[in-house]
Amino acid sequence: MTDVNDATPARGQGGGGDGPLGPVVAGLNALGSVWIIAIMLLICADITMRTLFNAPIAGVAEMVAFSIVGIVFLQLAHTLRSGALTRSDLLLTLVARRSERAARFMRALFNLTGAALLALTFWYFVPVLAKAWTNPERNFMGNPGFFVIPTWPLYALMAIGMAATVLQYLASAWANLKGRRP
Repeated sequence: MTDVNDATPARGQGGGGDGPLGPVVAGLNALGSVWIIAIMLLICADITMRTLFNAPIAGVAEMVAFSIVGIVFLQLAHTLRSGALTRSDLLLTLVARRSERAARFMRALFNLTGAALLALTFWYFVPVLAKAWTNPERNFMGNPGFFVIPTWPLYALMAIGMAATVLQYLASAWANLKGRRP
């Protein structure tokens, strides 16, 4: 496996350069990071309320479960862009020793395959999002009468994260084909 520091792109050599996708990916990552802090504060508040006043905050478990999925999808494109997405690259390393051009082609193929698979997932996920949007009363998390949260906001975040990651895969493939290593 490649060390994360070896796979991290230098400024201007990332998967797609510093074009318009870079700030979007960074913004989604920052939003996910802020959301992590908010969830930590919510959990601490719930523990405090439960311990001191025997009055837990309703729906914390549902909000945390909701948040984990949302955060993963918000930060997925940045994980790919920064070279921190887990992969086994033993074959890629062996090929790169003989031919950097072949290795760049393999990286581009990897990124195009990732883009195609995630785009297919996105294509089949959009109807689920549309159903949750049009029927929020039938698509929720939680216990009715106690705490419920509609699923469409989570599904929308997942769709945004998938779309950004597909674009990042394509930008990385383009960078590989142009001779830059994302």
